[in-house]
Amino acid sequence: MKLKKDIEIEKGPDGYVLGGGDMEASEYDMLTPLSDEAVFLIEKVGQDEFDEDTLAGLLCSEFGMDYSRAIDEALAYMNHWQDIGITRW
Repeated sequence: MKLKKDIEIEKGPDGYVLGGGDMEASEYDMLTPLSDEAVFLIEKVGQDEFDEDTLAGLLCSEFGMDYSRAIDEALAYMNHWQDIGITRW
């Protein structure tokens, strides 16, 4: 899985949100402020391919999460990102 090109993290009044040139207006309706973990993962992954193990490893190293919690968080992020249409294969 990869993130779509031109995904940007924008500072909004309520925190960081996703933006970018290839996002449709309807996608903005689904966005909520991003957690620190989500911002970190999106910036770290960039345009590289990733899977849940990659994201879990990043969460463990950066935030000191244990692996079982990190893998659950990684899967939740991947599902959410797929739901809002910011991933590609």
